[in-house]
Amino acid sequence: MIVVVDSNVFFSALLTPNRGSALIYRAWLDDIFTLVSCEEQIVEIRNVSHGDKLKSLLKPNEVGSLINRLRKASFLGAIPRNHAAADSTDSFLLDLASAASAHFLVTGDTRSGLLQRKRVGSTRILSVADFNRMVLRQYT
Repeated sequence: MIVVVDSNVFFSALLTPNRGSALIYRAWLDDIFTLVSCEEQIVEIRNVSHGDKLKSLLKPNEVGSLINRLRKASFLGAIPRNHAAADSTDSFLLDLASAASAHFLVTGDTRSGLLQRKRVGSTRILSVADFNRMVLRQYT
């Protein structure tokens, strides 16, 4: 199963290790699914983690470990730019999911418009709770 995970899910996992996002992070580390990422996501994680909002909340070594792990995930280079999200900073997630033929795109962002789309091509877009309930229920 191929999955694209929105960066906000990773931040949530690092900040709240006993919540649904952390279950997704652990499931990926346990090879329950194949995660697909790209350089744009790593740049986003690096930039947001150094921003005023999260800098004091995140441990730099945990962010560094996440980035190193993402580089070892299924990593796509050049991604065709075919989709636009309501929040333009999330458009790459739609492009990544499409280019990877991902089964799922998981996001915790209710304001970006991704969840309202429900699909991009053959990829289902799910909330953290729905992904955990529908896909990871046997994992827990």
